[in-house]
Amino acid sequence: MTPKKPRKTLNDAADKFIFGSEPEPEPPTEKPSATSPSTHGSGGLLEKLQKEESTKERPIRVSLDLSPEMHRRLTNLANRTGRKKSEVLRILLAQALAELEEED
Repeated sequence: MTPKKPRKTLNDAADKFIFGSEPEPEPPTEKPSATSPSTHGSGGLLEKLQKEESTKERPIRVSLDLSPEMHRRLTNLANRTGRKKSEVLRILLAQALAELEEED
């Protein structure tokens, strides 16, 4: 068996097409305050999914296998919020990681 060839890097044209000509500055992140509503319920997450802007930074690809039921639910959520499934997953993962870090 022959070893796998390393992936080719993006050229400047492809990089500009994917990420835009200039990187956008990241908006300031706000930690939820004691007076803000909790994002633990589905209403808070749904609100966040509908409002949060996506940031453009160089992604790292991750592969994920989902059950048909979970895929259907993800598709429905993406359609309701008008976002791509990958954006929904990024937001949900960021929320879960933030909650776990708060517990530490």
